[in-house]
Amino acid sequence: MRPTSRRPMICTRSLPRGIGALMTMASLTQSVGSLSAQSASQNAPPSSAAMPATVARVELAAAYLRLDRAYAAATLDDAARDSVNRQFDRSTLSFFAGRFAASIAAIDSATTRLTGRPIAPEAPPAARLVNGRAPSITREALLARLAKLDTTGPLMQAIVSARARTQLLVDAPSRERSAEFMADPIALARDLVREVAVLERGRNPYVGQAGDAWHVFRGAKGALIPMRIVAPAAAATSSAPVPVVIALHGAGGDENMFVNAYGQGILARMALAANAILVTPLTTDFGQSPEHFDSLMTVLRSEYRINSGRIYVLGHSMGAGAAARLAQLRPTQITAVACLAGGSAVKVEKAPPILFIGAALDPIIPASRVQDAAKGTPTGLYRLIEHEGHTLMVAAGVKQALPWLLEHRP
Repeated sequence: MRPTSRRPMICTRSLPRGIGALMTMASLTQSVGSLSAQSASQNAPPSSAAMPATVARVELAAAYLRLDRAYAAATLDDAARDSVNRQFDRSTLSFFAGRFAASIAAIDSATTRLTGRPIAPEAPPAARLVNGRAPSITREALLARLAKLDTTGPLMQAIVSARARTQLLVDAPSRERSAEFMADPIALARDLVREVAVLERGRNPYVGQAGDAWHVFRGAKGALIPMRIVAPAAAATSSAPVPVVIALHGAGGDENMFVNAYGQGILARMALAANAILVTPLTTDFGQSPEHFDSLMTVLRSEYRINSGRIYVLGHSMGAGAAARLAQLRPTQITAVACLAGGSAVKVEKAPPILFIGAALDPIIPASRVQDAAKGTPTGLYRLIEHEGHTLMVAAGVKQALPWLLEHRP
């Protein structure tokens, strides 16, 4: 699905359940609840009354991406940056409270302030046809060919991923699943025809594959975990092993956040420039067990020449909690960790270096809590970003965190 990478694929998910202490969501929810009550009157701009009662993930995605683009392009003084961040964090509190229409209204209000223009109507979606036919026709033909392949041998992982990618060829994409509603069926079908043909010849089409693609991998106990892989050309052409950056998004996000949003995908661009492979799994699934990390590393080693001494983990908010937890459970397998607007103390022996970055305006996970986590970590280092809130701080955080991560070597 490489050509589709230029299309935005991010969107927000409903607040995940059932991840407990592993993701430090209890404290996050407590913060959200108290702050939602305090700022309820600010969370609903007048225009929100006209919003539809039911808001789908696709509308939330569009609103957030509009703001992300506008914020990345704007030149703001400190006061204006403070104001936009506070407004966006109020929209985040509305989102966590389940008030999605109010959240979109607040986001669009901030976007209008940044651009000086009203929100333009979204263009109608293009016809979803593959060779003049419904995508499902191509999908069923490809699935029939994949069903004939041996899924117990060395190509198991590649077949699992090809099957999941093929399932994205739908006639009417779900408005709740970004991998479907943002996919380009023509480009995806073209790629899959080639991939399935390679599999039929007994080879893995994803070995050394450069570019940007959506995949799944089989984790512990057969769990299928979505991810994006952004691999530089060096991953396919260089004889030298390349570093890996695993990025874990925050609550409400998905595997596309660090590639298409969070500062217009600045992490993906910086990773490519550094000749590093970026992997962005779905945090709510990936963080359930450290064995998923083990499975992911097995997959990456089978498809790329990776540098096992340069494995880095970066996370935001809930993803920062997952990153810290992974450092606690797999300390010798990770070279360095960066926690943005979140995280917890890591005290295990031989813990990797961990950079904690707080945001001065963050009402969801206050900077003081991030600083406390750093203080409780023997290998911890703390930095503060001024004039930024919980989510919009990520771009500035990435600019500091990625160079810091990559300078750590065995």
